[in-house]
Amino acid sequence: MTRSLTSAIKTALATNDIRPVHLITIGFSTPVNITDCSFPLTSSVSGSSVTYNSSDFIMGISEFSEQVDISKSSLKLTLSGANQTFISTVLNENVTNDEVTIYRGLLDNSNNIIADPIILYKGNIENFSVQESDKTSNVVLSIVSQWADFDKRNGRKTNNTSQQRFFSTDVGMDFSSETIRDIKWGKA
Repeated sequence: MTRSLTSAIKTALATNDIRPVHLITIGFSTPVNITDCSFPLTSSVSGSSVTYNSSDFIMGISEFSEQVDISKSSLKLTLSGANQTFISTVLNENVTNDEVTIYRGLLDNSNNIIADPIILYKGNIENFSVQESDKTSNVVLSIVSQWADFDKRNGRKTNNTSQQRFFSTDVGMDFSSETIRDIKWGKA
């Protein structure tokens, strides 16, 4: 993913005082905007001013690698299940294909977010799991990139090539592309 950094971010990166934060938007039916910062942050990164609430429930973001070619990439976002809201949401709503956007921003010396955080990852929820033990409870969202369905075959077509792929000796679709005007359907 090509990124361009603002001059403010380049200046912040040049210092030895780098304080990164994540801004996460999960597109549930009621969108969730959370940050791993210890206090709420407001950013206009998505085009309008959004407040990202401080959340102790962000347990981690898995590593992922970016590819130059078109390929499916994925990551896992782990949220604590101690807040029953996340568990209730994933179990009671259809969260599959809900969009998730993760930005990485930097804080300045005054703990304000530097303008224009970069998109770290953007994708859709492919599936989720609720992992519980005697001492912990987590909701793990598997998020895949927009290329997840790139190779997906949605169905068959009503043409000879598609028919031959599945039934090589069937010639029933040989003339399917030709319009036949002399067939009268229904009453004559």
